Amino acid sequence: MKDFFIDKFEYDFRSNQKWAEVLMKHEDDLSDFIRKSMSHIINVHHIWICRILDQKAESHSWDVLPVRYWDRLMHDNLQQTINYLEHVDHSEKINYHSEEGVQLSKSSVDILYHILNHSNYHRAQIAMELRNLGITPPNFNFIAYH
Repeated sequence: MKDFFIDKFEYDFRSNQKWAEVLMKHEDDLSDFIRKSMSHIINVHHIWICRILDQKAESHSWDVLPVRYWDRLMHDNLQQTINYLEHVDHSEKINYHSEEGVQLSKSSVDILYHILNHSNYHRAQIAMELRNLGITPPNFNFIAYH
């Protein structure tokens, strides 16, 4: 299970990195939606890892991050995730509070899968927006990763 998730999170990181490179090249042309969505991908990964590690998140899900910080924050998210995967029992239940303050509990495997699925969902939205702006989005299909 550990190796499976490490591989998928490395793919997620590489995909986000490719996206960030394309978006930075077109920074002046980006819509607020694109900036907000890419920031959201980074923030939500951070928030979920903080929940898993029982730490306080430094950002909210829809905070807009400066483009120049994206790469560092994505690296931080990946390192924290791999560190967690290397050292923790993945079958554990994680108790956390939603943004609305509701106490919830999910398996760490479900949370890890959610992070990956969430990123793909928003990258697809960004791809549509880029096409509307006449910008070709990068290929982020998992099958093309290996």
